[in-house]
Amino acid sequence: MEVILAALGAVLTLLIFSYLLGDNPLYRLALHIFVGAGVAYIFVIALQTVIRPALSPPDTTDSNIRLLWTISLIGALLGALLLARGVRGLSWLSNIPVAILLGVGVGVALGGAVLGTLVPQVDAATNPAISEPPVIAEILKPIGQIVAVFGTVSGLLVFSFTLRRPSGRLMNRLLNRGARLGRWFVLIGFGAVYGGVLAASLAFFADRVQYLIEVLEKISGG
Repeated sequence: MEVILAALGAVLTLLIFSYLLGDNPLYRLALHIFVGAGVAYIFVIALQTVIRPALSPPDTTDSNIRLLWTISLIGALLGALLLARGVRGLSWLSNIPVAILLGVGVGVALGGAVLGTLVPQVDAATNPAISEPPVIAEILKPIGQIVAVFGTVSGLLVFSFTLRRPSGRLMNRLLNRGARLGRWFVLIGFGAVYGGVLAASLAFFADRVQYLIEVLEKISGG
């Protein structure tokens, strides 16, 4: 059974690699199998961990279960209000869940942008990670801080399309030169990201080739 599953995985891998020769039915077959298996897996996980516990009778002695059922009932009520969009005279009720969804979404996105992007970026700009001996690190740390601050500020200036330009010629010149410097930092950042993605892709390709070799050895009995 193990050999059969390994051979099946090898066949699917070769079908995916066939895309190198261009779009073809074998590649689309493997893609459909992958998407179908992924959707089925997500559906089973959702059924076992979300839908079934929500439909099971609540344990009234557990406060956490009561809270979960209360939240579920509120969510079901808000979902039902969305259906009022198609009823004349009651369509305004659907604005309530839509407003809640938009408010929560904007709040989560704003909080994630501030706490997940802005604050870590400020921390990285003031405390860059330097993996060097302590003596060298103490020398390179202020240099790294200066470069990180200049890179962050000039990188933000690149995307200041709606920034109101000051009337002074000197400030305009400084902003333009800062944005020009920021473009180099952005290009270096994009290059580093592309290099990381390419390295990860090559590592994945090497892993798949090694997997095919191991499968051939199993089938041949080597």
